[in-house]
Amino acid sequence: MKKILFGFVFLLISVSALNAQEKKQKLNEFKMFSRAEVSYLFGINDAGINEKINSLHIKLVIGTANPFVGFGVGLENASYKAADGNGANFQMLNLSANAHVLAKPISTDELNFFLKGAVGYAPRVFREYNKGFNYEIGPGILLTTKKKSKYFLQAMYQFQEIAGFTINNSHPKIKAVGLGIGTWF
Repeated sequence: MKKILFGFVFLLISVSALNAQEKKQKLNEFKMFSRAEVSYLFGINDAGINEKINSLHIKLVIGTANPFVGFGVGLENASYKAADGNGANFQMLNLSANAHVLAKPISTDELNFFLKGAVGYAPRVFREYNKGFNYEIGPGILLTTKKKSKYFLQAMYQFQEIAGFTINNSHPKIKAVGLGIGTWF
């Protein structure tokens, strides 16, 4: 798991360095951005509790970016439920560090591709919520409408540990893949 995270960070830094060398204009101009997204993920493992867990995520990311690379802080509400509708049910409020890399400048009206990732932790803020480490990575496409609004569609892989819950002397570890949509400001 740590190798995946370090590999992702190394990839983001490498792509950022390459973009900085190739695209010298305006790379020192950092502007604020925000991203709002909704995603649904399907569990791909039994999470240690003999059932697959699906999840619904609503996330807001605010940060700073140049035309190709951005870094931000995210707040995400996630609801995890057993795929059959019965059994496990977890609520998480994730705080995360987020990064993204764009293939073309954000200002382009053309179809654009991106790679984004996040690493975070869900503290137990409310009694009904669980805590635990998480990360996600996902490629996507960014579309610009005629009115200059930006929308995106993404594929995602996510890992979530449920540290506030123990079964068989271990914490459930949810691995999931899914799709998300959102707006990019």
